Amino acid sequence: MTNVQLYLAVGMPTLAILAGILINGMQFAALRGEMQSLSARLTSVGTRLDMLLAKVMDIDNRLTRLEARMERM
Repeated sequence: MTNVQLYLAVGMPTLAILAGILINGMQFAALRGEMQSLSARLTSVGTRLDMLLAKVMDIDNRLTRLEARMERM
């Protein structure tokens, strides 16, 4: 086995492994970005649901007062 064959036998798998590690790192970075975006969107949805719940509670309070007035009549 010549030196060139030895270098190719050792170098080619090493390069393939390093390329795989690099690609996986890029995919993890992209996935983390997507997860952060999803987290921000879910936080926004939570805020909107809180606002909606407050409005529903306000309507419930108004209806309760209106029912109380109608009972007194």
